[in-house]
Formats: sequence, structure tokens, C-alpha cells
Amino acid sequence: MLTERQCQQIEKELTGHPEPRKLGAYLCLNMGLMLSEVCALRLRDLDMSSGQVNIGSIAVKTQDGLSLMEADMPRSLPMPPHVRRFIEGCLGLYPGEDCFIMTGTREAPAFYMMQNLLSAVNKRQGISATLSAMDLRNAFIRRCIQAGMDLYTLCYYVGIRQPNVIMKRFGEYFVPRPETVAALERFSIHRRLPESGEAEGAGMNLLILGAGSQGPVVKEIAEALGIFSRIAFLDDDPENKLAIGPLSAYRELRGEFTAAIPSFGDSELRREYFDKLSQAGYAIPRLIHPSATISKSSVSLGVGVVVEAKVIIANDVTVEDNVILSAGCVLDRECVVEADSHVGCACTVTRGSRVPRKMRIPAGSVYENK
Repeated sequence: MLTERQCQQIEKELTGHPEPRKLGAYLCLNMGLMLSEVCALRLRDLDMSSGQVNIGSIAVKTQDGLSLMEADMPRSLPMPPHVRRFIEGCLGLYPGEDCFIMTGTREAPAFYMMQNLLSAVNKRQGISATLSAMDLRNAFIRRCIQAGMDLYTLCYYVGIRQPNVIMKRFGEYFVPRPETVAALERFSIHRRLPESGEAEGAGMNLLILGAGSQGPVVKEIAEALGIFSRIAFLDDDPENKLAIGPLSAYRELRGEFTAAIPSFGDSELRREYFDKLSQAGYAIPRLIHPSATISKSSVSLGVGVVVEAKVIIANDVTVEDNVILSAGCVLDRECVVEADSHVGCACTVTRGSRVPRKMRIPAGSVYENK
């Protein structure tokens, strides 16, 4: 399985000096398309106005070359925001809507075109013994699981009918998320029912409490995950233009937002609002930046943990609730970070160390406490 670091290396290659083959490989990595699907894809199948990719055909090898046939699972897939932005910048590669994505012309591509491209990327970057379109698709599936996508949505998105296929191949990446039980509050008889004409439910909306220096970082991670329809801030500073209201407004906004998270650097204040949000029935999510590297072996992350960009978490690490792991920090093997702590940017917590509750470790330091 490709690591996040390897995925970043590949994406850097694919987004530098774009050309049709690179866009095809980009869609395998960032939308999980199969090689047969991307080879059949034409520009007209990309609906930029709605942000949808329409999968209606697949390419198959025949004695006469490549032929197109109807897809087993025709489907319309919403583009992640970053994919839509990248495609918009590549539209000039295609002179007409009948052009194939992989060739930039009306001539259908051959399967080997993708493999030739990936072999060249692999040779330059030294990623693995081999690199294929299936490796890119598998990395996308792994990312979706780690971002919290439910199994049945994932099956639909990548065109797999049987959930057990994904469970067998990717089961190690699924983690229990008991905090999502808070979303059941919407079914309570005590919940305020919508008035006539008012939209039912809050959708996947995120409320961030605190719009200071930490808040925008949390928002950036949430946007990178691509699972929230709306993200908004609350802050008691009336001069902060990011905020839609004061902190106390979390009570009245419960009908509009399903999830919420405190984003204060002050551990006492963060704990205070962590408890208030829990009591109010919000789901408090873990937010893990896609570029973070987390061991597959015995890592436990609590509720409300924020894992920023480039964080590395080794095996047998425990991170308790309401912890911030700032960009580039490293948690070595068998360490424990207790609740409400904050590990600063580029810190290293050495093997077997324990970070006490509510402690803040300064940026760039090496922490040892065994």
C-alpha cells in the first residue's frame, strides 16, 4: 500500500506540467477510478458546472485493440474540491468534448500509456518495485476510510458491489468512531422540530469554536478532508471577521450543525468547551490532515484529536481526547499523550514517554518523560 509520503511524491509529478496522461493518473489517485474507466473517459463526461464525473463506459481489450462497452456500475461521482480546481486548470489540453481524457484527442488510448507514465514517475521518485493504476486507486480507498467515509458510500463511489471485498483488503484501516453516536440526538423527541419550510437536519456541517491562530488551521484540515458541506467559526472577539457569532451561540446553532470542535490554544478553555459541546449533543470529530503518517499498528486516537500536516505517529501510541498535534511533530513508539495536551510544531516525543494532561510542549523541542 502506498504511504502518504509516496502519494505526495506521485501527485507532485502528476500536477507538474500537466498533460492528458497525467490527468488520467490523477483521477485514479484522487477519485479512485479504474484504468478501464479512465481510458474510456471523454471530456464530455466531466460536468464542470455540477462538479460531477459521469462513469458510463469502460474500455476493454479486444483482438482489434481497445473497445468501449457499458460500465457494470454506471454512476455520477462528485469531484472533491481540489480535483475540480485541478481539472479546471487542465481544460485547455482538450480541443473538443469528444476528446479522450488520456490522449487529448478523439483517438482512444491504449492501456500501456498509463503504465509507461507511472513507470517513468516510479523511476524518478524510487517509490516501489512497481507502480500501477491499481496502486493509485487503492491509495484513494485507504484515504477515504481514514477520512471517515462510510463503507457503503465508498463501495458506490469506487464501483464495488460487495462491501466484504473492501473489508477483506482494507479492514486494517477501519477504526471505531463511537463519538458519532451523538448524532442520534436528531431523533430525540426533545429536539426542536423544524418549522414549516425549514430544512430538516444539519447535514455534515462543522462549527469551530475559536477563530484565532489555531482555528484557521483546523478549518484547513477540515476542508482538506472534503466531508463537510459547511464550516463556520464562533469567537468572542467582535473584531474577528471570521466568526458568525460569539462562543455562546453554539447552543442555538445545534439545529444547523451536526459536528463541532474547540480550537483554542488554552487547554483549560479547550476542555471547557469540549465538555459543553458534548453535553449539547454535537459530534466532536477527529480531524486528521491527509499528509499525516499514522502507523497501522495499535494507534489509538481519542475524540476531538487534531492531527495537523506532516505529523508522524509511530506504532503503539495512545493519544487521548481533545489533543492538538501541531504540524511536523513526531510521536515515537509506545508514547502516551494525555487529554487536553498540545504538542507543538516540529516537536519529538521520544519512545515510551508520557505527556501529562493539559501540558503544552514548545515548538521544536524534544520531550522525554519515561
